[in-house]
Amino acid sequence: MKYFIITGTSRGLGEAIAERLISPDHYLFCISRERNNRLLGKSSNIAYFEFDLNDMDQIETLMNDIFISIDRSIAEGIYLINNAAMISPVTFIQSAQVQGITRNLNVNLLAPIILTSVFMRLTNEIPVDRRIVNISSGSAKNLLPGMSLYSAAKAGLDVFTQCVGLEQNQAQVPVGIISIWPGMVDTDLQAEARNQDKTTFPSAEIFGMVKDKGMLTTPEETAQHIIEYLFKQDFEHGAVVDLYDYSK
Repeated sequence: MKYFIITGTSRGLGEAIAERLISPDHYLFCISRERNNRLLGKSSNIAYFEFDLNDMDQIETLMNDIFISIDRSIAEGIYLINNAAMISPVTFIQSAQVQGITRNLNVNLLAPIILTSVFMRLTNEIPVDRRIVNISSGSAKNLLPGMSLYSAAKAGLDVFTQCVGLEQNQAQVPVGIISIWPGMVDTDLQAEARNQDKTTFPSAEIFGMVKDKGMLTTPEETAQHIIEYLFKQDFEHGAVVDLYDYSK
């Protein structure tokens, strides 16, 4: 049995990843603020956790609860996919409120870091394939005014992945970890960006143009490429992967 812990499965890319991982030989632990009943109706091998990743102090308890349900006697692999993300506040930094700044960095950066740390600790004595995929963004490099928080968080996630990869290269049985830029995907995050007030977020026009020109990929297509990369034999510790280039 392969076990998967996936964040942000209520819709979009996270839901698509979970759907494509459904199999009699897979067991999914899905995490999001809202329960996805569509997903639950597709398999009995899903446990759902309604959880807000802003509750930083409770993440370790959440992971402990998940690992209690993992049967080590039949486990072949345990995988963590840090997919949950939020784009707001989408504004120039002087207009952002402290609560919004904190929530953005919590969900996009701090939660994946904590989840990674706890995952590695809890799997340390389990002799199975262990891999982590952090869903990042090309926004870590392609910068736009009004997206300083999202871009900074994703850049931080990439550097974190690279550093942990270096650490794991020193381990006798390393945990695989990569950061993936999924490209431009037709999700609620994209819709939120293009529907912003252009007077406070001029870059909304760029997101609208991308949609109008049909440049967005579907969550389903992108999810398939992510899963293919997750199971690659030459899984490279600490790599930052531009999935758009990989998908060509």
